[in-house]
Amino acid sequence: MKSLTFFLFISLVISFGHINSYAGVDTEYTFSSSAGTYSELTGGTVIAVATHTSQDPGNLNNVTYGPIALPFSFKYKNNELYTSYFISTNGFITFGATAPGISNYCPVSSSESYTGAVSAFGLDLIGVFGTTIDFSGVTYVLSDVRNFNGVVIGAHITAATGIPADTYITAFDTGAGTITLSKPTTDIIVNDLVVQIASGSIKVKTEGTSPNRIHTIQFKNFRQYLIIGKDDNFNFQIKLFESDGTIKVIYGNMDKSPLIEPSVFGQVGLRGSVNTDWNNRTNTGNWAISSAGLSNASTSHLSNTLLPAPGQTYIWGPSSTSYSIKVIPQGFHNNSTLKLNMKDTVTSYLRNAASPYMIVDSAKGVIDSVTFEGTFVFNNVSSGNYYLVVKHRNSIETWSSNPVSLFRGSPLGYNFTNAVAKAYGNNLINVNPSPVRFGIFSGDINQDGFIDLTDVTIISNDANDFLTGYIVSDVNGDGFADLSDLTIAFNNAINFVSVARP
Repeated sequence: MKSLTFFLFISLVISFGHINSYAGVDTEYTFSSSAGTYSELTGGTVIAVATHTSQDPGNLNNVTYGPIALPFSFKYKNNELYTSYFISTNGFITFGATAPGISNYCPVSSSESYTGAVSAFGLDLIGVFGTTIDFSGVTYVLSDVRNFNGVVIGAHITAATGIPADTYITAFDTGAGTITLSKPTTDIIVNDLVVQIASGSIKVKTEGTSPNRIHTIQFKNFRQYLIIGKDDNFNFQIKLFESDGTIKVIYGNMDKSPLIEPSVFGQVGLRGSVNTDWNNRTNTGNWAISSAGLSNASTSHLSNTLLPAPGQTYIWGPSSTSYSIKVIPQGFHNNSTLKLNMKDTVTSYLRNAASPYMIVDSAKGVIDSVTFEGTFVFNNVSSGNYYLVVKHRNSIETWSSNPVSLFRGSPLGYNFTNAVAKAYGNNLINVNPSPVRFGIFSGDINQDGFIDLTDVTIISNDANDFLTGYIVSDVNGDGFADLSDLTIAFNNAINFVSVARP
């Protein structure tokens, strides 16, 4: 019975919990937001322009475009590289060979088989703008136009009555509150008539130079899909950064009319290869202060009183990985105080687990004199298995005994001091019998991977010159180059100490 209960518990966790056995967007990205500026694209490539208010796909309703080629390889989740993407008119893009369905309105929670999604405002959208006007009798001019946000010269315009078929906007005047038509209205008097304008567009543009280019996908003059639209006008951009895989969503004008449907809820955030891997946002009272979604179906609320200010920017940047490493430079350990003679900087490297063991990332940290511990923040590494390597200014480079598992964004630790087997080839020295502590060999002054006569000579020369201070020949960290430093290096030299690596 206990086994069955445990099995059911695990099944429920897997079904409903936010759990992954691999790295994904939930751990690979850290969210932040800022108040910025919305700059509409000039130039670029037009992917789609609305040509009709009511005919699919001319109204940009339920259309998928792509694959759209990227001019660079974009790093998405765990450094997976993508050179193309799909655009959905429903406010999002996706990565991978499989395009999203045209009726996908929930890109983060969808179970479709694309391998990644970035949703600026995932909702049933259409590239049509609605506004309210008046006119009297036969005229080319509509008056008392209530909202000009989505009014575009050349756009198709329709209404339930009074405007003939195949009519287009030829001019508009925001000061006078008028729109000029290509055809005259019929001979009626109309007040508070809702007109539909095919003004939506999708455009892309790449700016900057390699390796720091930025690719922008811009949605302009969209609204929620309704049979009768009224004054809604949504504008936003998705930006993909070549340098480090950062993703930004920048909101422009996001008008939401209180009429017809006063509130809408769209999905905002990222999805990985499956819908159990998500990193999304939700809000209750302020787009500038959003919070992490509690499920893959979490949404952000938009109304005429709850909306992002133009320039509101949501940022998903690559997560850094914090490694807590314990290491003792042999010569620095003081057996009387059981501390190091001084704090000092150590550089740590993450190397591939397979030959030729290339360096993937590096970080510096200061080793504390009491805890022997330092914090190393790796900003560029993806999740995987790596050899952990430590280098100190006058000690032997030391590798971890085996590759260590790293999950980007998750804090990790490694202790070189508590067992000789923690280093590759057991390349550590016992610096204290009780409590048992191990250190990395000191004396590699010229950092060539060997402790030998060359290093001993450097120390001897500095000692003869009575050098003091923060000097590389100060092997024990007491601020002097002297016989004690020479002794440590000499003993390691006659034992042929050198770096041990796979």
